[in-house]
Amino acid sequence: MKFYAGIDLLTRNSVVCVIDEKERKLVRERAPNELPSILSLLEKVPRRPAVAIEATLNWYWLVDGLQEAGYEVKLAHTMGLYMISGAKVKTDRRDAFSLARLLRLDAIPEAYIYPKDTRPIRDLLRRRTRMVRLRAEAYVAIKRKFQQYGLPYSDKAIQGVDEEELLRSFTHPGIRASLEMEFERIRLYSRSLKTVEKYILSTVKNKPIFEHLRTIPGVGKILALTIYYEVGDIARFASARQFCSYARVVPGLAQSGDVIRRGTGSKQGNPHLKWAFNRAAAISVRHYGYVRSFRQKHLARRRSKARRLISLSIVAHKLAIAAYYVLRDEVPFNKELMFGKAS
Repeated sequence: MKFYAGIDLLTRNSVVCVIDEKERKLVRERAPNELPSILSLLEKVPRRPAVAIEATLNWYWLVDGLQEAGYEVKLAHTMGLYMISGAKVKTDRRDAFSLARLLRLDAIPEAYIYPKDTRPIRDLLRRRTRMVRLRAEAYVAIKRKFQQYGLPYSDKAIQGVDEEELLRSFTHPGIRASLEMEFERIRLYSRSLKTVEKYILSTVKNKPIFEHLRTIPGVGKILALTIYYEVGDIARFASARQFCSYARVVPGLAQSGDVIRRGTGSKQGNPHLKWAFNRAAAISVRHYGYVRSFRQKHLARRRSKARRLISLSIVAHKLAIAAYYVLRDEVPFNKELMFGKAS
């Protein structure tokens, strides 16, 4: 007799539901979010059950704890759980039962359980991206202040944070205080970014695969770090097509009869990889002649208003394919393989 457990993980507590092969509910109780309490409910059945948990914000501690305790755990992808999210009657107890039932039917839309050891580094790298954006917002705030008062400004001076020169443009203490606050934000984020980047780069110091990623056109240190840590285990992708779909560099498709249009699922996948490959595409087009020629060829084939965006997206798709083979085969980028001998 096999047993299946569904855990509806909430903020402060969880509902645990354990069923057998005939979907009889053996356990359906609420427990505080403490590993011993949840383990005690799972241990009420004669044999250790398989466990399904929805990929909510706070799944790390529970999945790691259950795996260390010897349980087989499947992480359910939130977007695929329409049986739960689209139900007319939705309660914590029903959600836990639905997870257990889907697990018994082997119908869990499974999400990747990122390795515990490197997960904090990936999350820190994502936080770095957020800090870069916040620093950019501070630069924009300074620029807008000059625009508000019709004063000439230099992007170079603002990016160089020439504080004294910029502050001399204003006499009102309120405006100066506002600018000084933005300067302080820039200094804080710059110091933090320097520390974070130094640490993350130290984690890939002796990894040849990281250097192989940097041989891809347009991929520097930060983009290589993003690709390396966001992908995790490349073996989870059976083909370059699956990898590119996950990286969101190919559009979705919706077909009904003879009608074919772009699907609504284009945003499914990893947004961080999409950013990395699109950024690499923009850089490679500027600095690599053979990539620029490849982009121009696709640009010339189209006449739509979106042709520049489409042609750049094709380059991003090409670079994603290259990254897949670099990671899978652990070899440097092969220009002739991806862009041809005549490029």
